Amino acid sequence: MGKHSEHKTAHAWTESASSTGPDSLPAGSAVPDKGDSTRMRVYATGFVIALAIGVLLGFNAKPIARFATRVYLSLELSKAHVTGREGKRVRQALSPLPTNPDGSINTLVLGSDAGSNKGEGGYCRSDVMLLVSLQEKKKTAVVISIPRDTMVEIPGHGTQKINAAHAFYGPSGAIDAVKGLTGLQVNHYISMQFTGFQKIVNALGGVPIHLNAPINDSHSGYLPAGDLNLDGWQALVLVRSRNLPMGDLDRIESQHAFLKALLDKAAAVKSLSKANEMVNILASNCKMDYSAGQLMDLAESLRGFKPENVQFVTAPGQFATIDSLDYWVVDATLMSQVANEVRTSAWISPELTAKLQSDTSARAEVLNAPNSDVITVLSGTEASASEVPTLARELTLMGHKGVYQGHAKEPLAQTTIYYRKEAKSYFDAMMASIPELSGAAVLENEQVPASYNSPIVVVLGRGFTTPPIVSTYGRIATPVFSVDGLGIKRLSFKR
Repeated sequence: MGKHSEHKTAHAWTESASSTGPDSLPAGSAVPDKGDSTRMRVYATGFVIALAIGVLLGFNAKPIARFATRVYLSLELSKAHVTGREGKRVRQALSPLPTNPDGSINTLVLGSDAGSNKGEGGYCRSDVMLLVSLQEKKKTAVVISIPRDTMVEIPGHGTQKINAAHAFYGPSGAIDAVKGLTGLQVNHYISMQFTGFQKIVNALGGVPIHLNAPINDSHSGYLPAGDLNLDGWQALVLVRSRNLPMGDLDRIESQHAFLKALLDKAAAVKSLSKANEMVNILASNCKMDYSAGQLMDLAESLRGFKPENVQFVTAPGQFATIDSLDYWVVDATLMSQVANEVRTSAWISPELTAKLQSDTSARAEVLNAPNSDVITVLSGTEASASEVPTLARELTLMGHKGVYQGHAKEPLAQTTIYYRKEAKSYFDAMMASIPELSGAAVLENEQVPASYNSPIVVVLGRGFTTPPIVSTYGRIATPVFSVDGLGIKRLSFKR
């Protein structure tokens, strides 16, 4: 593998590691390389859309219509199946479906820019790798993102970046590499080209996203900050940009935010003609092993599946420079813990989730509706920073659905609350339950909440204090016994 010349943790990684440098393929390897990061990138969302299509076409039809749907899907999806030798290799690489109803179904989702260069053929490097683990009975899913520079051993080619597995051996090579890296089975796979990605986003009427900062990337494009409804081309700008402090890790965070928003949008689609349109897009731009029957059966079992039941994580690890090449080296211990929880409960525990957190920049977020129960608590001064976690924790205990914390963009000496009129009921509930906020300045305002993607924004100023969290619980739970009389001397009476 070579000597480790330098180690960089995720916290210390710089921009130089994010740019596309020399790949780890040995000279003379017969692999069609797609070039540097100026090429189009793709985000594979086909699996999510496939589920949405199955829901739309399969659930609300009478038996005869369901039969016709299955025939239609069979005809269309047959175009997307891998055949010949590679089809045989894929079938050999895929793991059998679990017989245990509590078992998860794992699908490898690949994104590539195959065919983007005129006259170029053969397999290319995969640009996006997601392992989607679905638990049908619990209706939960865990999406594991695998950075494209993850270090693996590829048979016959030694130490490589995992995106080369697809270039060397096609889908079967990518499946084997992911199985070896994660320790999880891979039961299905689906891959999509960037043209299909754009068409699907456009067919959905765009995807709403909030950008905390503008994107100005010479390799991907430009997007302004603020609330946006991304079309297909704009979505590509977001999910392929790596011009960020943490490079590919920050890009993955943007992809996670986009996928969450896409799930919400797809779940709201009710048009049969729209579903047909997406089926045609999938068939023309995807490769997969799913049959029409499997797709409809899976969709049927996931009736009632909610987007909030999806967790997004990144394969844990750190950056390292080995023989002058930058890799993402997976932490085998943490990866084993992730695999074990996915395998046994199809969900990542809060304790393990905390271990997987990294200092990535949250450039993109799911756009919160003006009337949503979301509160952001910010420090307006250095002195009030210590009070933010306590107030945020109290609001969470009060039952507010989304509570975030951070620092105000501009200093503010007086405690001030901004709220949108659509969220007034949540504002009133907050004020009634937190007496310390009674002296705050209150402004009904759209601009400030919009800039933080939060219908209610609380900025803590100088002198703001909260009670300790132990006494905060007293507002939520009734004490088991009274302590008013403890420690007070009582008069005694003689007979």
